[in-house]
Amino acid sequence: MCNDPNQKQANSGVRNLASWLATWQQELVFYQIDSEGNLTYVSPSVEPMLGRSPDSMLGKSAREFFHLDHSMQSLIEDLSDQRATLSGERPRLCVAERTNGEIVYLGIREHKQRDALGRSVGREGMAYDITEHVNAELSLRESEMRYRRLVEGLGGDYVIYTHDPSGRLTYVSPSVKSVLGHAAEEAIGLNWRRFVGEQSSGIEEIERLKAEAVGGQGFHQFSVETLHADGSKRLLEVQERALYSEDGEFISMEGIAKDITEISRTADELRRLKEKLEERVADRTRELQLKNEQLRESEARYRHVVEDQSEFIVRLSSDLTYSFANEAYCRYFDRSREELLGQSFLPTVHEDDRARLEAEIRLLSPARPISTVEHRVKRPDGSVGWTHWSNRAIFGNEGRIEEFQSVGRDITDLKLAADTIRKKEAHLAHVSRLATMGELVAGIAHEVHQPLHAAKTFAEAARRNLEAGLPEGISTAIDCTKEISEAINRTAKIIRHLRAFTTAKPVQFEQLDVNEVVQESAEIIAYETRRARVTVRFNLTAEMLPVQGDRVQLEQACINLLMNAYEAMAETPLDRREVVVSTFCNGEVVRISFQDAGCGVDPKDRDRMFDAFYSTKPNGMGMGLSLCKSIAESHSGEVYSQQNEGPGMTMTFVMPCSQSYSKKSLS
Repeated sequence: MCNDPNQKQANSGVRNLASWLATWQQELVFYQIDSEGNLTYVSPSVEPMLGRSPDSMLGKSAREFFHLDHSMQSLIEDLSDQRATLSGERPRLCVAERTNGEIVYLGIREHKQRDALGRSVGREGMAYDITEHVNAELSLRESEMRYRRLVEGLGGDYVIYTHDPSGRLTYVSPSVKSVLGHAAEEAIGLNWRRFVGEQSSGIEEIERLKAEAVGGQGFHQFSVETLHADGSKRLLEVQERALYSEDGEFISMEGIAKDITEISRTADELRRLKEKLEERVADRTRELQLKNEQLRESEARYRHVVEDQSEFIVRLSSDLTYSFANEAYCRYFDRSREELLGQSFLPTVHEDDRARLEAEIRLLSPARPISTVEHRVKRPDGSVGWTHWSNRAIFGNEGRIEEFQSVGRDITDLKLAADTIRKKEAHLAHVSRLATMGELVAGIAHEVHQPLHAAKTFAEAARRNLEAGLPEGISTAIDCTKEISEAINRTAKIIRHLRAFTTAKPVQFEQLDVNEVVQESAEIIAYETRRARVTVRFNLTAEMLPVQGDRVQLEQACINLLMNAYEAMAETPLDRREVVVSTFCNGEVVRISFQDAGCGVDPKDRDRMFDAFYSTKPNGMGMGLSLCKSIAESHSGEVYSQQNEGPGMTMTFVMPCSQSYSKKSLS
């Protein structure tokens, strides 16, 4: 055992050196190439580097494994090896391939082998793997190229630049031409202060920031005015980053500048507009405050008006619940506003009128938002009243009803008065019919006398035949009794018509055929027609014309219009005394026309001819046409006159046809 410390240290050094050499030999591939370029030796370390055994490479050309003419060779020729070499020389770079096809970049150092006479007999060298280094270099180069393409292609409002500590520009992107009007090559080498000027806005701030950069403040940003080649000013927004050496010395500045001239102008304009807008908003706010104050005063006045109104004013939600009711409405139903709000409007409506009211509401639309309706209501004391309403539906953007605004009033007294008037009119109509019958009594007696006289004649004939006792007399007597029966039936029919026409009874609407009513009316005054020596020609529709009406009233109107036509033709030659009675229906209304060939009416009297007690006849009462007007209005119709193109006038009675006919005509 060696106890000499120096010997131990020497042995340890030898072991460390041996370990280092072993590691070095594993990282390096040593080889020898003869004068023909074939490998004569390859160290075992080639196997982990290229995946090849030394024996598989011996005797083969070195170019087969070290591809100096590979396509990637041109990309790495200008890369320098950053590692130190034994001789300090720059190594050669080449491309090799592993057995799996992967590319390996190698650094190579070679020197010639010579024999004893100094002749070259080959080369020997070593190769080491620099793949990671080369890939990093290539990646950096690619990144630099992308950055350069970005910078060189940068246009519009941005300029990228670098300058040294003195301010001399060392690089300027080509986009400086569009921003400041100078070519990049003209700007490089000039001091950046050349483009700013001593009086430019922001120059003092820039100098301060530059001083901070020298002192170690690496990043800063600022805005500065610059001079364009045309002499105009441009406002640039600048961001800069200082670069320092390893010992902390400021060596360069790189930055990017954006032209914000237009943005600044726009911002200034927006600022001015904002200030102007704020002034207008302030003025408008004051106006609105004044308007709101006036509106509050107006609302207070409006509320007083609404509350003091005798009419009912209510607002209803789309579901017909109260959202407002004025004091008059609350008093009418003896309810407080709080009791009504949120409650349904329908319970106040009489049960028999609710369906009609709801149907009217369903007809409201944006094109027809207003309706007028009358219906009965249940009063707090149990009585039934009548109300008249004007309703307006308020529609939203989607066309749905959002609210109803309604104004109404109590019309119970008006309804009672109208009922009284109708009763008086009915009584007057009855009196008028009696008066008409009084005028027609001679004709009526004649009409009744004729069938009675015929019955008497046939009765005498039957008696004589029976007294004769002959067989054929019995047959003749039987025929006579048939004629007697028909005569009695005609008499009974006339009496029924007269009794129905003259009996005072309530108005009763029923389904009627207009053509039948017209013909029966003509039959009642058949004697007057013959006495007036008038020909009545009927031009009636082939089909029946159903209407809802009171038979007696409609017959009275037809008789009055026929009698009016007869009287108008009193001076007309006999051969022209003709009345044409026509009926027509268009699916909505029925028209009954009475066209005469009489004397007509003076234009100054035409507007008054339907007035009560107005007559142009010496002995006229002025009630006939007035009653026709009242009857037409009670049947939701009208009566009017027209002057014929020839002699005479045409009176037309109009009333709605029944729904059954309307539906049939539409189908």
